[in-house]
Amino acid sequence: MEEVKIYETRKDDIRSMLKKIAEYNLADIEVENRASFLDDMLKSTEDRLKYALQKLEENDADTAKFIIKSDVGMLIVKIEDVITIRATIKDYKKFLEDFRLAKD
Repeated sequence: MEEVKIYETRKDDIRSMLKKIAEYNLADIEVENRASFLDDMLKSTEDRLKYALQKLEENDADTAKFIIKSDVGMLIVKIEDVITIRATIKDYKKFLEDFRLAKD
């Protein structure tokens, strides 16, 4: 069975994580907003990242976790059970170190 590691993230760090996430070899980002169709129309990774940052500026995140599975890391952010952001990166080890998520 494939090992999955889950790291809790501090809500205070989420905005800075998303602002810098492209530096960690961003593979993909998905934004699901139940209250809008705009998220379905965004085609580029860059546009989806800008949209995710905008939603985080407008709203506070309720939960955020960083998950490692299959040699990729995924930051999952939930906002008011309406918006879900999933950002997948390849350089997750550096991300863990830089944001001090790794457990000693």
